[in-house]
Amino acid sequence: MKESQMFDLSLRFERLVQSITELEAVADAFSLPELKDGIRIHLNTIAVASELKKRTGSDIIPTITLRDANKQSILGLISYAIFAGLENLQIVRGDPYFNEESVPKNVYDISKVSRLVTLVRKIEAHSSNSDTLCLLAPINMMILNDRKYVKTIMERQDSGVDIFVTESLFENMDKYLARVVKLRKDGVTTPLIHNIFPFRDYADAIACKQKYGWKISSEELHGLKTKGPKYGLEVAKERYYDLLDRRDIVEGVCISTRGNPELVRLITS
Repeated sequence: MKESQMFDLSLRFERLVQSITELEAVADAFSLPELKDGIRIHLNTIAVASELKKRTGSDIIPTITLRDANKQSILGLISYAIFAGLENLQIVRGDPYFNEESVPKNVYDISKVSRLVTLVRKIEAHSSNSDTLCLLAPINMMILNDRKYVKTIMERQDSGVDIFVTESLFENMDKYLARVVKLRKDGVTTPLIHNIFPFRDYADAIACKQKYGWKISSEELHGLKTKGPKYGLEVAKERYYDLLDRRDIVEGVCISTRGNPELVRLITS
């Protein structure tokens, strides 16, 4: 964090409450991601999810990132999630930070998502709480031709993951859905939630591509560059309804609000 930066944690929280309240009618649950950002100060998503559930009554999905904490800390967070009565938890490995002095260290005390899922199920087995967490984990649909990666997916499924959340969708829908069919043929039966990420404009897409390594088609980048912000919204809306039209193989859709809940209403309307 830069010394000149000012932040108001209460204000951040109230904005989350407001966003959830505005979208309760169109959403089944709300995810709290932990983005790869070593500069900003992040509120702990487990604690925030607990408070949000108390304030709104909505289903909240906090995130645990293996990159950022040691085993004891992670298991403590999971125990607190169970104690707080949370029903959902997303577990991600997290892309590593580069070895620069200004960024946090990469921990990976628990290196595999499947390993942590197994530990969560063991904790639940010894807990007096009869309810079990719904565990979500990410899946990259772009590298399904890599047999080693498919094996990783199967390990996560066998360990007890309840739902897979796909990485953001930036390709032709027919090609994307063909990947879904292939995944099912490979033996993955866990439900999939498909992730839509609306770009604000061309500069936003380029920044995300550089920061997260996303593969965004030249066609989409050209559309954003020539047609502006309206194009990003149109593409996101088209993808949303294309997914809804294939409910035979699509179990659910997640839309990133990008800090602007109005986007979800515009996409789903």
